[in-house]
Amino acid sequence: MNNRFLAMENGGGFAGGVFTNMAIYNPTQPIEVVDSLTNQSKYYEGAERSVRNPVALANQILDQAPENRILGNVTGSLLIMDGLTAQTTMGADYTNSVRQTYIPRSSPLGAEFNGVAQQKERALQNLNFQQLLTATPKLGDRQELEVVGGYEYSKFTNNGFEATMQGFVTDAFQFNNLSGGTQTGSPVPISYIQESKLVSFFSRANYGYAGRYYLTAVVRRDGSSRLAEGHKWSTFPAVSASWRLNNEDFMRGSRLSTLAIRAGWGRQGNQSLAPYATQLLLKTDAGGRYPFGGTITNGLSATQVANPNLKWETSEQTNLGLDWGLRSDRVTGSFDVYQKKTKDLILTVPVAQPAVVGTQIQNIGSVRNRGLEATLDARLFDRANKTLTSGLVLTVERNSVLNLGDAPFIQTGGVSGQGQSGRNSQRIIPGQPLGTFWGAQYLGVDKDGKQLFACKSGSTGCTNGQTLSPTGDDEMILGNANPSFALGLRSNGAIGHFDASWLWRGEFGRTVFNNTALVYSTKGNALQSKNFLKSALSDPIGLREPAIFSSRWLENGRFIRLQNATVGYTLTLPGRLGVHTTRLYVSGDNLLLFTPYSGYDPEVFVDAGTASRGIDYLTYPRARTFTLGAHVGF
Repeated sequence: MNNRFLAMENGGGFAGGVFTNMAIYNPTQPIEVVDSLTNQSKYYEGAERSVRNPVALANQILDQAPENRILGNVTGSLLIMDGLTAQTTMGADYTNSVRQTYIPRSSPLGAEFNGVAQQKERALQNLNFQQLLTATPKLGDRQELEVVGGYEYSKFTNNGFEATMQGFVTDAFQFNNLSGGTQTGSPVPISYIQESKLVSFFSRANYGYAGRYYLTAVVRRDGSSRLAEGHKWSTFPAVSASWRLNNEDFMRGSRLSTLAIRAGWGRQGNQSLAPYATQLLLKTDAGGRYPFGGTITNGLSATQVANPNLKWETSEQTNLGLDWGLRSDRVTGSFDVYQKKTKDLILTVPVAQPAVVGTQIQNIGSVRNRGLEATLDARLFDRANKTLTSGLVLTVERNSVLNLGDAPFIQTGGVSGQGQSGRNSQRIIPGQPLGTFWGAQYLGVDKDGKQLFACKSGSTGCTNGQTLSPTGDDEMILGNANPSFALGLRSNGAIGHFDASWLWRGEFGRTVFNNTALVYSTKGNALQSKNFLKSALSDPIGLREPAIFSSRWLENGRFIRLQNATVGYTLTLPGRLGVHTTRLYVSGDNLLLFTPYSGYDPEVFVDAGTASRGIDYLTYPRARTFTLGAHVGF
């Protein structure tokens, strides 16, 4: 049993699930056929194992995943004395999820294993405790001071199990009787538990003078169980200040209703890695079998190399800002610039070979981010029965890898698909941003339909700057997954009892690697009886030319998206009903998308914490959702 057979996407493996097979299933093949022996209709399953009948996957495989979640917080406050308050908060977030799957014997897929049943269960528990002590001493009419001291404790637990059985004599029990199968050929059951703790001591002081000058200082001392002994604790200070010039005497009579400048500096820590990442991890499998006395005996093999020096990834950020407003803040705006330097990056890097495990989690190198953000907001209409406010946000950010220690580069962004093992689409390179695509420059095809790539003079097979088989010496920077800039446009307004709001968002100057196209839109899919794009027929490339990662598969990933739109209507009801107001509304998310990208959605792998980004492979498209609701006021 392999998870790739499950009717799911985003991790369904090369064969994918219902959605993927719906796109690649040969439309000239039938969905159902008549069995010549039983004269009964059954789902058709072709000889090509990398393509499955999508209708059979959808209708025959039972796959359900119920989830229960309980969240709760309790807060208590005590006024110890005038100006001194204690507050205690306890919270819990508990999630229990179950995944139950059965592939029946009667299905072409399940017939290979005489039915396959799987039960998975996972319990996530996040417990939090926070104790605050707040002092607000009186310093006179012109001064304000607030001092907060606190302690916080968090514990995260993730435990679960997975059991899979095959070889059933009947489909009647589905996944409800795993003992009805046979252990022969079935995967070994799996169970696990992960725990981590985070403890913090912190203090914050806010000081204000005359409504003009403000100063904030923060210091944290955090300890994480996920990091190595001797490196679990670190201190993170921060300080910020602002000056409200509009409250100064020399600003009286100015057209500026608001004018303030801000500055800040702070250090932050990141411990975003799995529990036990510092330790040697072992498993029992075929790789751990050893001969003892002529007998093959099950043993252990390493899956993770220990790192006793793994510590906090730390960032230091400096920012400057300006806030302004005109005409009693009818028009407002802000401008911020910042620089953030992150060192001791937590990355998975290759280790010297030969080695039991090819990679290790290490603190290596540093990255710098510089950027600016500008906002502009305006109240276009502000009347009793008609209001309209709009705002524009511009964001520009540039990041650069400063160093990687002794490593000249780190390969990342693995290429997926048949024949792509060991290939990468990106490199982390000093002097370049994260998300840098690296590979061969595609030039087209020759008269025989063979792919041509740019090459460097003197490299193997290079003739007149062209080659059929690019080497590592021919590879170059091909693009970057990060946007050059991003824009946001938000508006909200009301006319009478009606109100509406909307948000447009866009990113420009970004590159996306269409890994899905590399696998499924090449002419060679015809040899595997797969459906593929009609445009591939007119492609002059040869039928048997391999799919090679190159600039051919990189696309412009700019987009403009209508992220959200909401329309509401407010009813005013008689007070004797106990309900004073009721607002009915309908809201939609991900309503429109404009992009030149040929895939479903260019906004993929956008997590800034991941080294690889901008790679689209069998990514399930974002849902377009609609919500109908009511807000009732008593």
